[in-house]
Amino acid sequence: MENLLHTIRKCIEQDRVYHRKFYDRYFGFAMKLAFRYVTDYDKAKDIVHDSFIKIFNNLQHFTNKTESSNVEYALMAWMKRIVINTGIDQMRRQRGTLAVTELTENIWDEHETSVSPDDHLLYKELLLELSSLPPTYRVVFNLHAVDGYTHKEIGEMLGITTGGTKSIYFKAKSLLQKRVGDKINNKPQYVKPWG
Repeated sequence: MENLLHTIRKCIEQDRVYHRKFYDRYFGFAMKLAFRYVTDYDKAKDIVHDSFIKIFNNLQHFTNKTESSNVEYALMAWMKRIVINTGIDQMRRQRGTLAVTELTENIWDEHETSVSPDDHLLYKELLLELSSLPPTYRVVFNLHAVDGYTHKEIGEMLGITTGGTKSIYFKAKSLLQKRVGDKINNKPQYVKPWG
């Protein structure tokens, strides 16, 4: 805990060594968030880099509002909001036309070492299913189901009505349920080789 507070203080003082430590520590976290909103690696990296610029420029505001008992939890919640808003801003700039590309096998290997192989596989499968949704469906589904925003908050973020976000969420959820159901029903059954 004290180590994190020290790192944050050094980042506020513009110490480049600590900027790098902070960046390395939270890069994987930020990339996973960005990938829930875009599926192109370069665009996700752009979101992360833009987010870190905002984080470093506003870190002193974070420390003014935080109790020392849950610093990392509060920091990650604060960073999460910045990454999500940065992703939404990028979507707006591109007018919602986000490319859907295939994820590479080693996409997390560069910065993420603390997650089990099974968790990597499940997360990749979830990302691939979500990435197959139309961009607006993907964003609304992530904001509501994963990030916990209300439909009113999502509507304000995206500039659409609350009823519109509810409709989009319902359609996205139905599509995902159908696709997951189809995969389960089409999965080959295991047959014991000995009888």
